[in-house]
Amino acid sequence: MDKKEFHKQLIHRYVTNQATEDELEAFFSLLQSTDMDEELKACLTEEASKENLEIPVFYKRRNWPWLAAAASVILVLGIGSLFLFHSKPARQYSAQQILPGSNKAILTLANGQKINLNDAKSGQLAKSAGIRIIKDKKGQITYVVESKDQPVQYNSTVTPKGGQWHLILSDGTNVWLNAASSLRYPTAFNGSERRVKLTGEGYFEVTKDKKHPFIVETAKENVRVLGTHFNINCYTDEPIVKTTLLEGSVNVFHLMHSVQIKPGEQALLTNNTLSVQEADIEEAVAWKDGRFIFNDEPLASIMRKVSRWYDVDVEYRGVNPQVMFGGTLSRYGELSKLLHKIELTQKVHFKIEGRKIIATP
Repeated sequence: MDKKEFHKQLIHRYVTNQATEDELEAFFSLLQSTDMDEELKACLTEEASKENLEIPVFYKRRNWPWLAAAASVILVLGIGSLFLFHSKPARQYSAQQILPGSNKAILTLANGQKINLNDAKSGQLAKSAGIRIIKDKKGQITYVVESKDQPVQYNSTVTPKGGQWHLILSDGTNVWLNAASSLRYPTAFNGSERRVKLTGEGYFEVTKDKKHPFIVETAKENVRVLGTHFNINCYTDEPIVKTTLLEGSVNVFHLMHSVQIKPGEQALLTNNTLSVQEADIEEAVAWKDGRFIFNDEPLASIMRKVSRWYDVDVEYRGVNPQVMFGGTLSRYGELSKLLHKIELTQKVHFKIEGRKIIATP
């Protein structure tokens, strides 16, 4: 059997889920080698189609048009590598499966009263200083202003690890909070500006009001808008504060410096330096759409996101946390299934002990 025929047989055994561990390793090596020519790509496409595998082709930064017709293998990318996998059963990590995060948050009123928003029944949650706080059947929180002639009071909504929440402020601005985040805001905007304070990550759809700028204050910068859609990632354990603009115009201020960004751009605050770069919008707001998107991202960064969403701790034992990965995964699967898909790159392995993930080579 010549090398070409061997590679075709290897592809067949992989696609039909018959490959041994040694054959899996050989298949992954083939994908990274110059032997993976157009003929073998066509062979892979044909074999996948025969098996009727369901392929979402989602990694847009790589030019693999030959995969489009294969219609059924999920992509997981390592450094400069393409990996394909199908419905091979995930190995069991522990008796207790760790489920993904969900809609949950704590609302703290100006008087200190705390309301568990997940447990609270729909309807009016509270009424104070001319403001009614309503929870609808979908769990969304809305502030209804009945009288503006009241002293300003501040509420805060806090999501824990493993939580997210959507609220509508008194001016109609929509805010989505990611896991381990908080937003402090007035129950009504009565002054010359609309100012809120964010920790963690939030996506904003700000109601337009040219006379009253909307300002998001974070620990390191202020973001000023008149009415726009944008995302701010300002977790304290992240090395870079990222402000990504989808629509409108945004000014980002840090100390004595400022930058203005346009739709499709991202302001980066790194070591007290502001810069602007082209943004990957889909990646920036993937969390809001229920996905993880990793574009050549270090393992440490990926696992910080996993840690927040699944409410777990991560420990590294002998594996380089800066090894790069890429791909798209759902945020709503069990943790073990997500880890199994990352393991298919053969660059890292995981073990779960209680609510701790241990990463090893």
